[in-house]
Amino acid sequence: MVDKGKQTKQQILETALLMATETSLNDLTIGGLAVATGMSKSGLFAHFKSKENLQLAVLHHAHGLFRQIIIEPTIDIKDPLSRLMKMCDCWLDWYERQAKTCIYISAAVEFDDQEGAVHDKICRDLALWLGYLTSTVEEVISVKQFAENSDAQQFVYELYSLYLGTQSMVWVGIEDEKHSRFKRALTQLIERYRG
Repeated sequence: MVDKGKQTKQQILETALLMATETSLNDLTIGGLAVATGMSKSGLFAHFKSKENLQLAVLHHAHGLFRQIIIEPTIDIKDPLSRLMKMCDCWLDWYERQAKTCIYISAAVEFDDQEGAVHDKICRDLALWLGYLTSTVEEVISVKQFAENSDAQQFVYELYSLYLGTQSMVWVGIEDEKHSRFKRALTQLIERYRG
């Protein structure tokens, strides 16, 4: 059973994630969050102590959701290519029930030139995800579902580029909500790597 304090903090972080993806992580403030949650600014300050801690808590919350929505449902899929495909499927809209956009895309752009703990957290989380994708692709190669001379990092680079593209193209209306162009491009990418 979740205690009331943890439940309240969870609700605060859900609201904060939504706010951070409606505007930006940098625009997220304790004062703005107080208005959105109907809580006192001092009460929220007691939870987070600073804007940076609030931003880090939002990223930590997003990371947990990411794992819950993408990694956990796919971790027991034995066939590496099937696991990779399911991960990609889950990845496309992982944020839809919790946020307006992918926090990692917007935050990476927003904090790319700002040193500090938030920048470092974003880098770590992205590196973990890209590393996990790379190790999955290495498994695909090792069981000969991709050509032996395939470069796992190059595949992940191309895959991530497709993901960034589909997110932007939905926004401008070139990609549909089902990510049909992404799925077609992913199928073509996989066929190329099969050799």
